[in-house]
Amino acid sequence: MADAHPKLSRRALLGAVFAAPVLSRHSGLDPESTFFADGEKDRWMPDQVRHDKLWTRALAHFRRAEATLARLEGGPDEDAFGRAHEAFNAALGRLVAVPAPDLEALAAKIEIAVAEEIAELSFGPLSLAQLARDARRLAAGAA
Repeated sequence: MADAHPKLSRRALLGAVFAAPVLSRHSGLDPESTFFADGEKDRWMPDQVRHDKLWTRALAHFRRAEATLARLEGGPDEDAFGRAHEAFNAALGRLVAVPAPDLEALAAKIEIAVAEEIAELSFGPLSLAQLARDARRLAAGAA
C-alpha cells in the first residue's frame, strides 16, 4: 500500500525554507529588498520613490537659493550677490537635471525654466533636453 504522507527530499525542504521569505514579500510595496545585505539596502529604491526624493530635495535647494538671491538683490555687497547668483544657477541646473517624478513636477520645472529664461543659459540646451526626456518618460508611464 502507498504511503499516505508524501516524502520530501532535503533539497525540496531547503528550497521551500529559503523561498518562503522571498515569496511572502509583496513586490513593489516593500522598499527593502530581500536580496541586499544591511549595508547595501540604501542602494536600491523604486524609481518613483527615488525621483520623488531627489525632486523634493532639488526643489527645496532651489527655493532657498532663490530666496537668498532675492534678499541680496540690490544690496551693498555685490560679491555676496555674485556668489548667491552662482549658487542660484547651480541649484537651477540641478533642479532641471533631476527627473520629474510626476506631471505636476514637470509643470513646475517648465514654469521655472520659462521664468528663468533657461534657454539663454550655458546649460540651457541640456536642460531643455532633460525636460523633453521627462515629458516622454511620464507620457509613456501614463499610457
